[in-house]
Amino acid sequence: MKVAIISDTHVPDRARKLPEWLFDELEGCELILHAGDITTVETFKELEKIAPVKAVQGNCDSYKINDLPISRELTLAGTEIAITHGHKVRGEKVNGLQYMFPDADIIIFGHTHDAFHKEFAGQDIINPGSPTSRKRMKYYSAAIAEIDNGLKDIRFIKKYQ
Repeated sequence: MKVAIISDTHVPDRARKLPEWLFDELEGCELILHAGDITTVETFKELEKIAPVKAVQGNCDSYKINDLPISRELTLAGTEIAITHGHKVRGEKVNGLQYMFPDADIIIFGHTHDAFHKEFAGQDIINPGSPTSRKRMKYYSAAIAEIDNGLKDIRFIKKYQ
């Protein structure tokens, strides 16, 4: 299953709109997993034009989308996936995430805007970064994953614009 992983889209507070390259790169994805800070309902609807969206609430999300859960656990293609924004995790992020989601095969988080993928103790921990707000990164980013009884492949999309 081809899945897009994104976070921290921050439209319109840090970008006027989602970048065109994001739509091109996400073409053909069967599902979008969004790790929070969507910021507006309009951005959510725009992403839904590409593929169904499973999202969680971030610390900057508007009151109109605050009905999203703080975290979400789902099974996709035989793979247990947990998603959270990460702003509620105290202390060292990876340890905190593993404590929160001990049974997940893949843990997806956002908040830091730092693209990241590491395998720790049998769990893939992924932060896709942000397609609109780099913070400390040299590039904007998102990720495309192939999931089938675990993480088969992950590709980070990096744009230096």
